[in-house]
Amino acid sequence: MSNKVYSWFYEDPFHSVFLATTSTLSVLSNGLLLYIVFGTTGASLGAYRYLLAIFAVCDIMTSAGHAAFQPRMHMTTAGFYFFPTHGQIVIGGRSYDTAFALAFIAVYYQTFLVLAYHYVYRYKTVTRGIDNSFAHNWSKSRWVAIGIVVYVLYIAGFVGTCGIAFTPTSETRAIVPQEIFDIYGVDLRNMYRGFTVIAVRRPDPLTGEMVWHAPSVVGLLMLLSMFGGTASVILLCIWRTLAAIRSSKSHLTTMTKRMQLDLLKALLIQTAIPVLFSYVPLATVLIFPAVT
Repeated sequence: MSNKVYSWFYEDPFHSVFLATTSTLSVLSNGLLLYIVFGTTGASLGAYRYLLAIFAVCDIMTSAGHAAFQPRMHMTTAGFYFFPTHGQIVIGGRSYDTAFALAFIAVYYQTFLVLAYHYVYRYKTVTRGIDNSFAHNWSKSRWVAIGIVVYVLYIAGFVGTCGIAFTPTSETRAIVPQEIFDIYGVDLRNMYRGFTVIAVRRPDPLTGEMVWHAPSVVGLLMLLSMFGGTASVILLCIWRTLAAIRSSKSHLTTMTKRMQLDLLKALLIQTAIPVLFSYVPLATVLIFPAVT
């Protein structure tokens, strides 16, 4: 049953007002960033303006998707359920709730990949002229092509894994706890209600004991490995960028080094906010049921 002490947080009107406010602020602030990026003349930003623009567009997509989808995330003894507030999106007799859930997952996680691109760009900028790696002589067009390919594979990996391992089946519909309907008024046992669910341990149909569900465990490990891959790239680039700035071989002047260090600090702050307030809490919620 719903805990009345905290129910105001996920019930209207607070939930709708909070969602509308944060989504509006996100769209306006990122719109302002786009205006500044493309309103700045000269070569002060260079090709970096396009990376900033992509990041802003990704944030706008996430905010718009959040406002339209209005996701609910609920952890139960049967698993972690993710579903839209206003569901039963039926077209031609088919429900598209699950498809919208997968689309939201894609736009949610693409932000972290774009952040990794920022760190790669910052690293390549400060090591220009002293980097002897295999990518030293790559052209801009090659970097763009590789970036697009990695983006497609990354998003396809997330959506494909969730689509195979975490979309509803007759089994997961049957074990949907009654508390979800009691709290949100959403009946996930309805075939026209779509959702995703991460249930790494499920009740055995014969004994009722909680047992490991192999497809869900493999799917969760794949998601964590993809997310961990982007995090590893970010950490590696931070380490190499700091080393390059402090290196005696660097071609950068003292003023430029200070500027690059300030840009890296700003990027770290830009990364810390979603990591601390979004990705870490979500990862904790996903992993906690598997280890308890």
